[in-house]
Amino acid sequence: MTRRIPLMAITAAGALALIVAASGYATTRIQATPLDTDAAMLTFHEKVEAYAALHRRLAPPPAAASAKDPLAKLLTREYLASAIRKARPGADQGEIFTPDVAAAFRWRLADSIGEIDGEAFLLELNNGVPIERGLHPTVDETYTMSTLFRLPADVRLGLPALPAELDYRIAGHDLVLWDIYAGIVVDFVPNALSSRVYTE
Repeated sequence: MTRRIPLMAITAAGALALIVAASGYATTRIQATPLDTDAAMLTFHEKVEAYAALHRRLAPPPAAASAKDPLAKLLTREYLASAIRKARPGADQGEIFTPDVAAAFRWRLADSIGEIDGEAFLLELNNGVPIERGLHPTVDETYTMSTLFRLPADVRLGLPALPAELDYRIAGHDLVLWDIYAGIVVDFVPNALSSRVYTE
């Protein structure tokens, strides 16, 4: 993995919001619109904690959650996933990764990845095999269209810490917020790893 290099500092007064070219996966350009990254990260933290609280309220008793039998584990996961779906009717992309939060995450990912762009990073993750585009996940569902990758440790360090119930994953070209125990997509940043982020 190529070493990270610092990205330009982002401040509340001088940050720039990201916009993706009309193709959906052309080079990500920057629009000269203020982005308050502190506010975006606060929003993310509040929404993630609210989801984690919901998860804990709906989680099965510890005895069921710690079952070793494969069938019991599967049924427990399905039960929790179903309960979360019922508690989040109409949940869709952007509920947690609002436009400002998604923009801040694209900056953080670009900074964490460093000198290589998103396409090269994905090639490394997938052992040199290109990852098909357009395989976006569905909120509150599992993801089976392609491999669900864990983020390398050095890249994870650049992203906000998460409650124990959640983790980050890469699905296609998207960054996914993944419920570890329910096995579902909580939300995702579309085309988070499409290409290099740069300013004009």
